[in-house]
Amino acid sequence: MSMNPLAIFVKEHFGKNSAKNIEEGQKTMKEAVAAWKTLDSTERKKYEELSKKYREKKMREFDALSDEEKKERISTSVEMKEEKAKRKERRERRENWQRSGHPERPPSAYNLFVQERFTILKNKGEIITPVAKTMRRVSAEWSAMNETAKQARFTHIISLHHPFPYNTKAAKMAEQYKIEVDAWKAKVKPEEKEVQQKSLK
Repeated sequence: MSMNPLAIFVKEHFGKNSAKNIEEGQKTMKEAVAAWKTLDSTERKKYEELSKKYREKKMREFDALSDEEKKERISTSVEMKEEKAKRKERRERRENWQRSGHPERPPSAYNLFVQERFTILKNKGEIITPVAKTMRRVSAEWSAMNETAKQARFTHIISLHHPFPYNTKAAKMAEQYKIEVDAWKAKVKPEEKEVQQKSLK
């Protein structure tokens, strides 16, 4: 129900400098944060007041809801916060993993199915948030599929380029992953051994 002063400033900045793609969006975000740091206390006061008014408005809207609507709103908010925290954790874990140079683990057949379903839903313009709710729906669809369908059904995931049955595609990616891991181990093993030897001196 709140939007902090910085968020309001960034939103205003984006309104004046619309981004056409992700790269421009990232650049605009950096520019907005940098511009925020140059504001003095008087200039920031404006956004602090806007933040306060925004919260008051949202609180009035919330108070006007029925008890059932309030419960639904709170439940959705909690799910979104949990999903955001999970995404942050996954991102940090992935970044740490990438820094180690270890090959990225391939997706399972289930993961491939989920990726495909989310892509299809997005292309259809369907609302996929809260993600947890959509995941329950997609998981139910996967559970309803028999093994033959999981083997025989073909995917068309743009990011994967090649149409393969879920299980077959996952198996091929797992084989490639094993090859990459073996190569990674062969590469880092001497380095790790050298570090261990230095630590013993």
